Amino acid sequence: MQSKPSLSPRIIPHGPFRVRVLLALVRHRWFIRLRWIIAFVTVVLLLVERLQNPEFQRPYTVALCVGVLAVVNVIWTLISRDLAAETDGEALPSQAVVRRVTAFANAQMTMDLLILTVILRYSGGVENPMAVFYLFHTLIAALLLKPLNALLQGSWALLLYGGLAIGECVGFIEPHYPFLASTAQSQLYADWSFVWFRLGVLAAAIFGTMYFTHQISSRLDDQELELHDANEALRRSQTAIQDLQARRSRFMLTAAHQLKGPLAGIETLAALIRDKVAAPEALDNIVGRIIGRCQQATVQVSELLTLARVQEAAPSRHRSANTEVVPVINKVAEAFAEQAKSKQIDFQVNLSGCETVRAAVAARDLENCVSNLLDNAIKYTPEGGAVWLKTGCDAGSVSISVKDTGMGIAEDSEDDLFDPFRRGNLALAANIPGSGLGLAIVREIVEQANGRIEVRSAVGQGSEFILSFPQHDALASAVRRTRATSLDTQA
Repeated sequence: MQSKPSLSPRIIPHGPFRVRVLLALVRHRWFIRLRWIIAFVTVVLLLVERLQNPEFQRPYTVALCVGVLAVVNVIWTLISRDLAAETDGEALPSQAVVRRVTAFANAQMTMDLLILTVILRYSGGVENPMAVFYLFHTLIAALLLKPLNALLQGSWALLLYGGLAIGECVGFIEPHYPFLASTAQSQLYADWSFVWFRLGVLAAAIFGTMYFTHQISSRLDDQELELHDANEALRRSQTAIQDLQARRSRFMLTAAHQLKGPLAGIETLAALIRDKVAAPEALDNIVGRIIGRCQQATVQVSELLTLARVQEAAPSRHRSANTEVVPVINKVAEAFAEQAKSKQIDFQVNLSGCETVRAAVAARDLENCVSNLLDNAIKYTPEGGAVWLKTGCDAGSVSISVKDTGMGIAEDSEDDLFDPFRRGNLALAANIPGSGLGLAIVREIVEQANGRIEVRSAVGQGSEFILSFPQHDALASAVRRTRATSLDTQA
């Protein structure tokens, strides 16, 4: 619903089921058809009364009321045709249309109650038992409209009937017309006890009907809301399952393709040895290549297992984690120091200011994150470059930054940077080996821990990955921020 309501929301029907029923009443003109039936039955009763009691003269005002009812019904018919065109279809219409339908239903009820009161005036007044028809509109309003709306309609009915009854009782409205010819001598309309009794009964009936109908309809609304939420949850679950199945299918196909390369290379090289095609002096080189392919496949399998472990693990493990950040990062930094030294890379570590900070992330997963980022930083930084590893703390979070002076990230790689088996075009062009799973593992861990990843990169100038995790003593919201990453390729 896009338009802002001009009426109070308390007037608008609530619950899709109630709205649909109200729309059906208007679309199929149930109120209008009922009025034609009432008008026809009233005319028949007047004729029968005239034939049975020719001497009893009912005022012509009754016939005039029936005529007014017919004219008003024609007007309602014309209006309902326009509204029916706007409410046609399975989908719920806009709020503006619902407001017009609600106003139209209220106008019909208000006019019906007024015409009913006029008919009662000339057919027995407070003595006429047809006052029970006031309950019909009260019941409809209580079922299909908001409580305030039903209260207004019920109060309007009671005001009309009370005005008629008291007016006749005090002589303000006269003369009194009997309900039947046989009751022409009755003076009950002038008996205060009888009048107050009839008013009390009608008031109890109207407000009792509203109360119990509201209680029942409110519970039905609650049930409808629960069913709607359950259906929405099932729909989202079905979509998520289908997406997961599609992702797993693509993942398995890609994983099989990635492993096929090293295995095919191993098979080819082994066949050269088996068939004695390779010269004896080339055997050492072939064996070295076989070992290299085996190591490549081992890395692929190891990272596949790591990604599967992270995806299958419950994200709640991070909310209960209490990991000292600095010892974990120091351990990883020591493990990569030799690799950086072998490439003559200036590897600088600055962990000051966070010595006592504990993060809400599992220690093993934190180690995997930093290891993958450092491995990439050193791998994609040429000899003589630099890599920085540092931590930072602010209110409620701890950040870990890995920055390098490597090749950077091309703009055409930013959309799928964190997807499994996706590697940047610059890395592929440079023929740098890698599994393409490291950043996928990092993102999965960070998002499960309700953290964030920020990437700053420029081609030829290097990259910086900044991980942010909530501190253990200031846990962030338990709601996961899906794909909570940002990438700036202009830094």
